[in-house]
Amino acid sequence: MPLAALMARFPRVARHGRIWGRALRRFMENGAMVAAGNMAFLTMLSLFPFVIFLVALSGVLGQTERGLEAIAFLLSILPPEVAVVVEGPIVGIINNTGAEILTGSILFSIWTAANGIEAGREVLIKAFGREHARAAWVRRLESLGIVVIGAVAMLTAMSVQVLGPPMLTALNSMFPDEITGGMMALWRYVSLLVSPVVLLFGLYVLYLALTPRRVKKPFRLPGTILSLVILLLTARGLSVYLKYANTYDVTYGSLAGVVVLQLFCFLVSLGFVLGAELNAAYTFVRNQARLAEAAEAAAAKEQAAATVDKKN
Repeated sequence: MPLAALMARFPRVARHGRIWGRALRRFMENGAMVAAGNMAFLTMLSLFPFVIFLVALSGVLGQTERGLEAIAFLLSILPPEVAVVVEGPIVGIINNTGAEILTGSILFSIWTAANGIEAGREVLIKAFGREHARAAWVRRLESLGIVVIGAVAMLTAMSVQVLGPPMLTALNSMFPDEITGGMMALWRYVSLLVSPVVLLFGLYVLYLALTPRRVKKPFRLPGTILSLVILLLTARGLSVYLKYANTYDVTYGSLAGVVVLQLFCFLVSLGFVLGAELNAAYTFVRNQARLAEAAEAAAAKEQAAATVDKKN
């Protein structure tokens, strides 16, 4: 069956195909490789300052264990070969970062970590159009807030995961007839979904917070799902590649681990950029359709009015 006939038969498929085509076209036109490279570098540069802030914040809140679990979660996202590279410096940060938060170094860490957020914001501004961007100082304040809220959210998520089994055990002792062992088994299965759900929620919040406010009812979920899938595939695929093609250390020597970490950040950043373009494409097509419907309604109203005038 010819492609045109197939598209005519399935208009919804054709619509999604046009949207994806626009997203891929804009992905290339907006210099995705350069944007992803900049985002990957700033993300890598922001990682350790964020860890410093996370450790300090967890100490101030009396949740040091939750902070360590949040850092372990961050490491679990990375391929094992990449996690090994950053584990040593992170352990040094944990051992040398105090609980005092209101210091120049911690404030500098927040500011530096916000640079990674700003890199992601630039991607979304370019995807949706710079005419939608807010003032630079407003964007910077929002980025600083995202760093703080993100750290608090990670500590909260770790607390919920840790407190889940004890709470179920307590409920089981109080209400043995209502709460059975099946609930504990269910919790074990649910806990397997914690990592992808937390990642999905985190990516969605990033798109939610960084999409320009002046865009009318933007899409966020399509790009979030795409970005998450690319992140998971990158983590798995890079791990498999490094397992069977372990000659990269011959090429890069002692810098091999750093290069692999940068490659991981770059590929994940490419996924984020493509997700941003996909959200922008869905938003653009939906808004254009609404404008066309409004124009048709206005034209029909004018025609009806003209018909009435002729009758009068």
